[in-house]
Amino acid sequence: MLVNQILSMKPSGDIITVAPATSVADAAKLLSEKRIGAVVVSDDGKMPLGILSERDYARKVVLQGLSSCTGYYSNS
Repeated sequence: MLVNQILSMKPSGDIITVAPATSVADAAKLLSEKRIGAVVVSDDGKMPLGILSERDYARKVVLQGLSSCTGYYSNS
C-alpha cells in the first residue's frame, strides 16, 4: 500500500492545516481538540510547508521550559 492510497481514503476535511503564523498554543489546542498528533503547516491550506507534531511541541517547548503562550519558536 502507498501513502497516497491512505490519503485518498480520507475525506478531504480530515487533513488539518494551520498557517505558519499560528501560535504554538493555538496549534497545541487544535491537536487536543481534534485528537490528532500532527498538523500540516500551509499558507494556503493546500501546499504543505511542513508538519508540526506533538513531538515537536514536547521537544521544542515543554522540554526546554518555554511557554507556548508567549509566542513562537524557531526550528534551531
